[in-house]
Amino acid sequence: MKTNHLVLFSILFLFAFAGVSLAETKEGTCQLKTGYVSAVSVEVGQSVKGTCKFYIDDFFGKKIINANIEVKNTAQKPMFFQYNVAFFDKDGHLIGSASQGLSGDSGLEPGKTTQTGSCLIPLPAGKHEEVASYKIAYYESETQIGK
Repeated sequence: MKTNHLVLFSILFLFAFAGVSLAETKEGTCQLKTGYVSAVSVEVGQSVKGTCKFYIDDFFGKKIINANIEVKNTAQKPMFFQYNVAFFDKDGHLIGSASQGLSGDSGLEPGKTTQTGSCLIPLPAGKHEEVASYKIAYYESETQIGK
């Protein structure tokens, strides 16, 4: 039993000090509606906690899926995140997707919040109503993701 604790402690120590990325995936069914107050809400993250909001919106005259996320860094150090979301029809065919993360060299400071603004998915008329499910891949790290 002591050996198992030592191995577990060693693994946790490596994760804590090596800047290893944490990955999380989520998926679920959804029916998108118009407007923020009707948004589908999904929570992600361990240290960089995010709230995803999915809804149909108007963006400069275009009907879009708004799939932005608001994040808060609850860690005691600067952190980075990368958010990926995809929407599918009832048969599992991809309808649209978006991705955004934190750029720059410094990361999101502890206690600070930010939101994405580019996770907007314009689709042809009628496609918005075909959305039946979503899948999210979310990453958080002490170091820049992708570097």
